[in-house]
Amino acid sequence: MRPLRLTLQAFGPYPGLQELDFETLGGQDFFLITGPTGAGKTSILDGISYALYGETSGGQREARDMRSHFAQPGTETRVVFDFQLGARTFRVERKPEQPALKKDGKGFKKQPDPHAANLWELRKDKWVPMATEKPSAVDPAVVDLMGFRAGQFRQVVLLPQNRFQEFMLAGSSERQTILQVLFQTQRFARATEALCAAEKTVREAHRACAAASRQLLEQANVETPEALDQRLADLEANRADLDARRSEATAEGLAARTSLAQAQAAAARLAELEKAHTVQEDLLAQVPRVEARRTELERAQRAEAIQAIRDRLTRSEALWAERRGEAERLDQAVQAAGDAVDRAEADLKAEQGREPRREELRRTLDRLAELEPKLQELEQGRIETREVARARREGEETLQASERTTEKTARRFEELQVRRATLQAEADQADGRQHLLYLAKKQRGQRDELERYWREARDAQAAHARSAEALEEAQRGDQAARERLKRLLDRRHEAQAAALAAALEEGCPCPVCGSLEHPRPAEGHADQPSEDELREAQHRTEAAEERLNRAREVEATRHREYEDLRLKTDSRLDALGELAHQGPEAFAERETRAREDLERSRLATKDLPSLEADLAEAERQRSEAESERAARRESVEALRIREATLKDRVDRLERELLSELRVPGALSAKREQATGELKGLEAALESTREALHEAGRRLAEAQEARRGHDLRMEDARAEADRCRAEWEEARAGARFRDDADHDLARRLTAEREAMAQELQAFDQDLTRARDRFLRAEAEAAGLEAPDLPSLERRAAEALEQEKALERAHGEAQAHLRTLRDLAAALEARDREMAALDRRYRAVARLAALARGDEGSRISFERFVQGAILDDVLASASLRLRRMSKQRYGLQRASENGDLRRAGGLDLEVTDSHTGRTRAVSTLSGGEAFQASLALALGLSDVVQRHAGGITLDTVFIDEGFGSLDPEALDLALRTLEDLKQGGRLVGLISHLEEVKARIPARLEVIPGPGGSRAAFRVG
Repeated sequence: MRPLRLTLQAFGPYPGLQELDFETLGGQDFFLITGPTGAGKTSILDGISYALYGETSGGQREARDMRSHFAQPGTETRVVFDFQLGARTFRVERKPEQPALKKDGKGFKKQPDPHAANLWELRKDKWVPMATEKPSAVDPAVVDLMGFRAGQFRQVVLLPQNRFQEFMLAGSSERQTILQVLFQTQRFARATEALCAAEKTVREAHRACAAASRQLLEQANVETPEALDQRLADLEANRADLDARRSEATAEGLAARTSLAQAQAAAARLAELEKAHTVQEDLLAQVPRVEARRTELERAQRAEAIQAIRDRLTRSEALWAERRGEAERLDQAVQAAGDAVDRAEADLKAEQGREPRREELRRTLDRLAELEPKLQELEQGRIETREVARARREGEETLQASERTTEKTARRFEELQVRRATLQAEADQADGRQHLLYLAKKQRGQRDELERYWREARDAQAAHARSAEALEEAQRGDQAARERLKRLLDRRHEAQAAALAAALEEGCPCPVCGSLEHPRPAEGHADQPSEDELREAQHRTEAAEERLNRAREVEATRHREYEDLRLKTDSRLDALGELAHQGPEAFAERETRAREDLERSRLATKDLPSLEADLAEAERQRSEAESERAARRESVEALRIREATLKDRVDRLERELLSELRVPGALSAKREQATGELKGLEAALESTREALHEAGRRLAEAQEARRGHDLRMEDARAEADRCRAEWEEARAGARFRDDADHDLARRLTAEREAMAQELQAFDQDLTRARDRFLRAEAEAAGLEAPDLPSLERRAAEALEQEKALERAHGEAQAHLRTLRDLAAALEARDREMAALDRRYRAVARLAALARGDEGSRISFERFVQGAILDDVLASASLRLRRMSKQRYGLQRASENGDLRRAGGLDLEVTDSHTGRTRAVSTLSGGEAFQASLALALGLSDVVQRHAGGITLDTVFIDEGFGSLDPEALDLALRTLEDLKQGGRLVGLISHLEEVKARIPARLEVIPGPGGSRAAFRVG
């Protein structure tokens, strides 16, 4: 990646549009970024990092916090970055979340841009969009182009201030995490985990399969598959026997059920004859009651036939009674209307008697109308006086507020001057406090390591003592096993010699030496040990020897571990000196104080530009407040003169008017009172006249309604008489003595229908009962009562026998089917276990290798990380030797080759002056800077090689060189100059005059009260 152009707008300390064209360098590949503390040098690197990844160069500040405090509210915050990757050119633009003015112009609101990130490629002199929607679309596209993420970018291209030493000073476990992120080695750990998971899965499946096989045998209640086969054969024979017995029981049961069915049919016919006779006799006994019911139904039907005439009579009589009641109500209405007319006439006469008061009120209104112009003038004068007085009071309040504002702005201006001096003093100490914080962090880390080494050394010493005891025990066990084996062998040899001697004969050659003479044949009575005793003794001896070897290895390992920890402890004690005996709280407190002091300096540096702008704004506000106070004072004085003039005019008009009308609103009140009273009297007179007219109208309407009702009432009485005559005639024709006899015969419709259905049902039941008796009598002719109990017992016994045999057969069949299923499942499990055995042997072997259980006992991921770290240290050592005049190099700390421990990634420095190695934490400030720079550049080289062949054309270093002496500084700069010979563009941030004199190409950052600006200077 090679930068071409960077555009910053309202970003960091740059309030407006700041464009940086890297082509201005004119082929200079080594340039310096310089400027005062807090001017905005790091903000340039922040802009590049934010444009590419949406993060700042240190990864600590949020992007939304990078909006310039100097920018105008309407200026949009954005970053545009043009860069080259090989022969291709790209442009990326980002806009962070930023405030926007509300519609009412009061206050701000967040304004998220829906298109906050864009990425283009230059093709044939045209910018072609690649991702122009959201940051979520641009981020992965940038990662694909660059070949690594933001964290890796800060390790290989942007080396942030106070951050690129992290890799060297980190603990072994932290370094392991960094290597995981930079080189994605977690994929090797995931491969190991996948193999282990596969091994566990196959092992669990094998165990489950074996358990399932055991469970199948337990379900079959056998111990072996052979016993299961024998049980199956026995069940087959038992089932055949049950089949024969079930067939015999079925035939016997069929015969018994047939005899029972025939006897039950005969008994049923005889019982049916008895029931039919009983039903017929019961129905014949109900005939008299049923006939009475028929007569009742006939009377109800005659009564229903004339009911319509009775209903008309009832309605006509009800109408006649209703109209009589209505006549009484109308009479009362006529009387009430007459009373209302009398009251209205009395009210009208009373109102006509109040005419003199109305005339008096008319004369009073005429007199008040003559005084109205002067009163209006007086009222207007009073209103103007009140308005001017109110304006004068408001002016005086505004004047007092203006005077307070003037005092407040003056005090604020003085306070800002004091604060500027305080912040400037804090900002001037930033570099010194930065070094003190670094030193405190380093010493705290060394103290933590010393404490850890102390604990580990104690544990290692105890472990070494235990391993020594175990070694002695193993030696004693080995000696005892060897002695026992020797005794057994001696007994065996003696017994064999005695046996051979017993078989010797004079003149026959010895089977051992071949001699024909046997002067001293062996004698002995020892028992010869068995082969099992000898093999057991041999195995015990071998096991004891193996335990002894393991104990020796463990003791040697524990001794080396203890010695290594003791040396590390001595190294940390030498580095800390007297501080080594202070507690962790003192180191933490020292680091906290240093961090707080540095944070104050950084905040002061950050706040100084905005404070300068606040100071200028306070001066402007103080001047404006003084001008406004003078104008307010002149305005209040003019209002006081106007108020005095108006008061004189009002006093003159009040003297000219009557005393009772001087009160504001008195004339209007008197006129309104007289007018209201006059209108009330005239309205009352008119109201009584209308009330009299309305009462007369209502009386006429009531009288007319009474006359019409008399005619309707006469018609209702005639209709009632006619209906009465028609009803008496119809009742006599239906043979009812009177109205009570008719009402007694009446039945509801539902009741009549029920009576008819009841009579019809009785007739049908009687007919069916006669027919049933005749059929039953014919079917039972010649039958005798059978012995049902004995036949039922016989059939029940046969059925029970059948059921018992059927259950036994079913149980045997189900048991046989279950055992067959278990046998088939057991065979399937056997085949599955064989397949799992073959798979487990292969997977377990691969998992053991990946975990490091065999061979060199190194896990897959740890092996890869160690190899990568060796590459990084080799590249870093080339540069470090040059910067240290061939004195120092970097290598991994020796840990007996055991990469399973976190210590396998510890770093140490080789010192050619002493010929020994030591921890990187023992380096001085300048040496530590050289080693950190060399390590960062070496890490950049290796990440580049592991990033798919991507060429890194640029490196920026944001770090001070103040800890180096002139010679070391010269070597460091030469090392950085070597980078440009490889085609890299090297950008360096520094305040040192020696560096400025050494590098002619510069990017100068110039701060000001309203923000910063930057420009390239070449030559």
